[in-house]
Amino acid sequence: MSKLRSFRACLMAHSFGRQSGIWPNNLFLRALKHSCVSATCFEGVDRYKCKHFESGVLKPRGYSNLIKVRLKSSGGKDDSYLSSFVQPIPIKACRDPDGINVGEELTRTLKKDDLLRLLNAFCRRPEAKKLAAENGLDSCLFHKACIDFRRYCIETNNLPVDLHIIFSDILQEACHIDDLFPYFIQHARTIFPHLDCIEDLKKISDLRRPANWYPEARALERKIIFHAGPTNSGKTYHALERFYGAKSGVYCGPLRLLANEVYSKSKKMGVKCDLVTGEEQHFSNSDGEVSAHLSCTVEMTSVSVPYEVAVIDEIQMIRDVQRGWAWTRAFLGVCAQEVHVCGEASAVSIIKELAMSTGDQVEVRTYKRLTTLSVLNHAVENFDRVKPGDCVVCFSKNDIYTVSRQLEKRCVEVAVIYGTLPPGCIVVT
Repeated sequence: MSKLRSFRACLMAHSFGRQSGIWPNNLFLRALKHSCVSATCFEGVDRYKCKHFESGVLKPRGYSNLIKVRLKSSGGKDDSYLSSFVQPIPIKACRDPDGINVGEELTRTLKKDDLLRLLNAFCRRPEAKKLAAENGLDSCLFHKACIDFRRYCIETNNLPVDLHIIFSDILQEACHIDDLFPYFIQHARTIFPHLDCIEDLKKISDLRRPANWYPEARALERKIIFHAGPTNSGKTYHALERFYGAKSGVYCGPLRLLANEVYSKSKKMGVKCDLVTGEEQHFSNSDGEVSAHLSCTVEMTSVSVPYEVAVIDEIQMIRDVQRGWAWTRAFLGVCAQEVHVCGEASAVSIIKELAMSTGDQVEVRTYKRLTTLSVLNHAVENFDRVKPGDCVVCFSKNDIYTVSRQLEKRCVEVAVIYGTLPPGCIVVT
């Protein structure tokens, strides 16, 4: 029973499909392990504490932006795995201190052997099992309810008058044995109180619509503006201009370096902005008071703090196998009146599809590259020809370290960024 309660409690604590992987805490995961639901894509809990973000997040692995939750099957048999943990609430047998049995005075004395034979026959009836299933009792709960109902009727000295009369009429063949069912189901609802709210439990345990996991965001009429374009097209610049001019805003970047860049630029423009990443926190106010603007890595995005403008950079990373969960969570859950997403045009379709589940309007603004790309007619050949501002792209960590060491030997300062290629990239050899 305690396992069921923990499962129900963690479901009701988070009002919750396709594109998300965020869970409120590891209590839900533990409850899933002990219930009929098996979560197959969870990696572990990373809990971050800061003034902007007070909840833990659970990062899924594999196809992280696709929740994989399945019901455990019992090989074609009745699926009563969860019900096996449910134990009936004990009900003490009624004992009248005055010793007056009204039912016996109105009808006759009921023998325990007759009651036991009658109750056994009732519990074996297929009609009773079918009616019980229609009222939320699977085979496991039906068996437990029969045992408890039989114990209650046998051990009670003074049965309720109406139940006593029904037993007497059935023994005298004045009514059918199925007439016991209303009293049986009433007893079952008493020992299994969750049956009265089974429909509500089904609704709040429906994990297929992750957009509903963020009621604060769904309560807003959000405007989604997609800035689509290639590198160096000004898409992020235009989104950040709206960020700097808003009364409050949050920038969600893919890298700590980019979050730090927006934080520094905000300070230069006189906009008080805080910085929150997985490794550091900086507050503009000396007293540690939270500012209206926040620059953070996308994993640290708050889904409870309201903002006027939110900027989610590199939105095409929503398809990434390892980190896609963070962009999905930020897009579905950020509480902002305007949500500016920046990225490649290839992500427009998935954002529009997600926006259909949230009910948000999507406006697409396209940009073209501001500078032309030209190919040199000769190779760089050696590191002495590398100029300030050049970018050297490598395809392995060893190559990155080798190139950076060679440049540092030539007194060239190098910033190193490494990670996987963006989703959908194909390396042509």
